[in-house]
Amino acid sequence: MKLHRFPLSHFSEKGRVLLDFKELDYELVERQLGLPQLGVYRLSGQRKVPVIEHEGRVIADSTRIGLYLEERFPDRRRLLPEDTNRRREVLELENRIDHVFGGAAPVAWFDAISGERDAVARLFDVEVYGVGARSSRVWAMAAQAAWKLPVPRHLAERAHRSTRKLLEELCHRLDDSSYLFGDEPTLADVAAVGLTFHLEFPHSRDLRIPALAGVGVPEYAEDEKLARFFEWRRAFYRDLLR
Repeated sequence: MKLHRFPLSHFSEKGRVLLDFKELDYELVERQLGLPQLGVYRLSGQRKVPVIEHEGRVIADSTRIGLYLEERFPDRRRLLPEDTNRRREVLELENRIDHVFGGAAPVAWFDAISGERDAVARLFDVEVYGVGARSSRVWAMAAQAAWKLPVPRHLAERAHRSTRKLLEELCHRLDDSSYLFGDEPTLADVAAVGLTFHLEFPHSRDLRIPALAGVGVPEYAEDEKLARFFEWRRAFYRDLLR
């Protein structure tokens, strides 16, 4: 099993969490933005990650990867309940988590560190940026320039609103049960854990920049109203992942 990822991609982290949750052995293949994305395209016919290779098959998209793992490894921890209605509810919430955190969480993080980008940038080596000698000079200049641009205020505010609203909803769910759908984790839990990657970087053996472990966006990770979610997420990494 190989997992192709971008080191700072939250969807890549969701894919990695899926494999860890299923207790599968895998090899990480680090990819970069820019010209190196051509390798992902040649492999999978599209440019996004995560992508897994397994026994001659290539599967792109984190949700499709989850469904593939559930079908291929039914004897491992289950991601979906057998009950049809419950399964549909889990997939609906997972889809909403993908859409909200998938789009808003990185924007909220990028906006939150607007005054610290130089310090954060120093943590990113050329492999993470993907602007080393193997990438084009044009891409390097574009990536560095984009990092310095502010997030438009209306986009930042929308990202913060949608991120907080969903976090509050998940907290309410977790007030009543151990996981988002009762006493057993599901695909929705994995999505929530992985896609909040930028809101608090996990203590994980595979975090590309170890110095970021435990670093969070204070507006969320240190908010007492959201404490239930982040405490639960830390326990998920500690107890269920490697």
